[in-house]
Amino acid sequence: MPEIIIIAAIDENNGLGYKNHLLCHLHDDLKNFKRLTTGHAIVMGRKTWDSLPVKPLPNRKNIVLTRDVDATFKDSFSSKSLNQLSELCSNDEKVFIIGGAEVYQQAMALADKLIITHIHHRFIADVFFPQIEKKSWLKITETAHPIDEKHNYAYDICEYVRLDK
Repeated sequence: MPEIIIIAAIDENNGLGYKNHLLCHLHDDLKNFKRLTTGHAIVMGRKTWDSLPVKPLPNRKNIVLTRDVDATFKDSFSSKSLNQLSELCSNDEKVFIIGGAEVYQQAMALADKLIITHIHHRFIADVFFPQIEKKSWLKITETAHPIDEKHNYAYDICEYVRLDK
């Protein structure tokens, strides 16, 4: 079974997005997302797929979770549930869960690691990341990124490992 990693950017209220868009554009965080996920499987819900500017995300195995059994996604796989990941990703070393809110909620019980960008701001949001329970997750790294010419908001990228699996 591959390592299951949730990757997300959230604000101070665990907000993920608003009207099917990211809360803000963090240039270096998006570069980090690309660096980490390239060459690996990525899993997303249909709404996240719909929000992508480029479909599929290149150089990755794109897997879209959908309840619509007739849905097809260009050069990508579809699945009805996260339970099918073991067969779809049996040869993958890592599987990144990239959203959205409903998929994150379901994946929290399966994940081995979280890579969370904590944005130091409160945005208007209509979808939220699940609470990170301190009894279940240990923060092992935290890298600070200040406001600069490419970033209107400071943020920290934190890595958490599961304690209770």
